[in-house]
Amino acid sequence: MLVQTHLDDVQYDTDCIHLLEIAPPPTEMAVLCAQAASIGEMPKWHRWLVFLVGIFETMVWSGTVFGWASLVHVLKTMGVYSHLCKESLHQVYSLSNNATQEVDGAMLLLTDSTQLACSSQDQQFALIYTVACVLYSIPGILLGYCLHHFGLAVTRVLGGLLISSGFILLALTTADSPSYLWGAAIFLSVGGNIIRMAGLQLGNLFPERRNTAIAIISGMFTPSAGMFIILQYAREAGLPWANICAGFAAVASLILLLTPLMPRHHVPYTDEVETQDEVKDEKVILKPVRESIFSWSNLFHTYWVFSNMFCVVLFSTYFNSWINKFSETTDEAAHYSLMYGYANILCFFISPLPGLLVDTIAGKFQKGKTGLQKHIASVQATIIPMILVTLTVTVQLGSLMFQGSAAVYIGLMCLTINRPSCLAVGNPLIRIRFPVEHFNRVIGFQGTAVALLTLLQYPHFTWAQYQPYIALAVTLAALFLNLLHPLHLCSKTYLSRVLSFDQSHSQEKPTKV
Repeated sequence: MLVQTHLDDVQYDTDCIHLLEIAPPPTEMAVLCAQAASIGEMPKWHRWLVFLVGIFETMVWSGTVFGWASLVHVLKTMGVYSHLCKESLHQVYSLSNNATQEVDGAMLLLTDSTQLACSSQDQQFALIYTVACVLYSIPGILLGYCLHHFGLAVTRVLGGLLISSGFILLALTTADSPSYLWGAAIFLSVGGNIIRMAGLQLGNLFPERRNTAIAIISGMFTPSAGMFIILQYAREAGLPWANICAGFAAVASLILLLTPLMPRHHVPYTDEVETQDEVKDEKVILKPVRESIFSWSNLFHTYWVFSNMFCVVLFSTYFNSWINKFSETTDEAAHYSLMYGYANILCFFISPLPGLLVDTIAGKFQKGKTGLQKHIASVQATIIPMILVTLTVTVQLGSLMFQGSAAVYIGLMCLTINRPSCLAVGNPLIRIRFPVEHFNRVIGFQGTAVALLTLLQYPHFTWAQYQPYIALAVTLAALFLNLLHPLHLCSKTYLSRVLSFDQSHSQEKPTKV
């Protein structure tokens, strides 16, 4: 199939097939390029196997870095960056073993009952986490084009190598060599996003339940934030730090071993098997991808995703220092840290619900409708879930303005709901609203834009150190602007115009030569 596009759209849907038709390559090249031309050619067991592998990898590795609060607790018990605490003699976190440390020129014996409260140490961890969060999505636009041109297999291998390398660097992170934490956080962050983006197109494996499939894959990145709780338990059980991290690196290498199960280039968009004559004669003209990227719908959606994700990340950034303010003992702080990890793990059970909700609402909205009106109904089915996400994020961030166990549990309950729901609702909307050929690149652009805006996280954290209530109040006010996104989708006139434009470009077929 020869796909003709504008200059900024490059043919790739069936590049491998087209190359095989022009000049049959060596056997190795044929194997590299071989993949089903449509979903209908993939056995059902193969589709389920690929989807389950994608779920497992996304659930375990795609957002590991977001379990930062649990990791910070472990690193503090190891004394990582404790040399920054010379200005404070009061400690909230005890070292794992009795140790002697110099503070303001005096040698102090730090025992298991000694506590360490150090704003400089907290700010250093917050800075590393901010950089990791920003770099999580900044390469998104490059990853979108990598998936578009080089395909699924190459992208997955890159992600697997980065994640394994990240855990190796984490194994080297100690009180004497804390700088390795920078590389570990960055590699885990970028590698996790690669696995997340590579998994998004697996929703095409089930055309009849595409929204649910995409929502499940999108939401599954949240339980991965609970992986560090396993690391915390292993550390508390007395296992060597290097051995724990090496074990994680070994499991991450399975990404490389399972790559041959995946389609080599991309998951086909359709379940219809095309005949050879249709492959030769049909031409499809696509509108430029920049028209999708810079549309009002995408700009509103990018802000919606940013503000929600930004506030969830702020909650994770503040969580450790927040619970230290009112925790009476180290054990109480450790308990809240474990609850944070459990909340991320519980996201696994919430992940399918947003997609099922969208599909259920879409089924009711689409009843009795066809063509453009059915397409409009599928877009508007995401309005109610988006409003619910915004409300739970607002309550979650607002809980930071209170102190006590009730505020912690309310915040964690909201985290369990909205962390998988934000992308689980947002990504299906992108898949419905824009041409399917633009999906990877629109998602990639959106990730890069969100990451650049997330640079505000560290100055916000610094601001909140001195004026916490003002900083949080301003952020809560900005959250209400999120309502502009679902409200603008309420206009059927607007959707009729933009969706008609998309269809007229994506379905136009020139006269056969």
